[in-house]
Amino acid sequence: MDFRPDQVVARIRGAVEGALTAQSVLGIGGALVLILVVIALLPDRFTRGGGKTATAVSSGAAQALPAALPGLSPFTPAKPLQFSGRVTQVASIGNDVGWGQVHVWIDNGTGALQEISVAPQSYLNQIGCPSFDGARISGIGFLFDSGRPNAELYAKSVLVGGRTCKLRDDEGLALWMTVQ
Repeated sequence: MDFRPDQVVARIRGAVEGALTAQSVLGIGGALVLILVVIALLPDRFTRGGGKTATAVSSGAAQALPAALPGLSPFTPAKPLQFSGRVTQVASIGNDVGWGQVHVWIDNGTGALQEISVAPQSYLNQIGCPSFDGARISGIGFLFDSGRPNAELYAKSVLVGGRTCKLRDDEGLALWMTVQ
């Protein structure tokens, strides 16, 4: 069996040549595009899953079904904790990887230093937060990793030099990351 692509193409061209014009090719292409647009706009209940949707309707109100996603655990909000003490050390951690963050260590009178993650220096400058060097500070923070000994506290707000610097919201999300 001798297969020659040029002969196959010539046969197809000969069979189709008189039947299709340029206008009919454009018309068929336009109709196919229109059909694809209509299918894309159809509600999911017509195109997938036979009417099963992500919400259950009861008494006219939509209720979310519980999602079971592997690897995720339920979120338990961290309780705000108070801190206060004299700053013994200030360091900017993470500058070499692009997310520099000021951390301070305070002597709170217990004999052990407590590490506080504050904010990027650029944000502290932007909000006019005074220097932490040797200052007496107090504030509220979140302990997100309570299972780790000596885990740092993430400051929600810090009072330093008579000025309150707001750093995170009530859920612990960084204020410098919010879109303004």
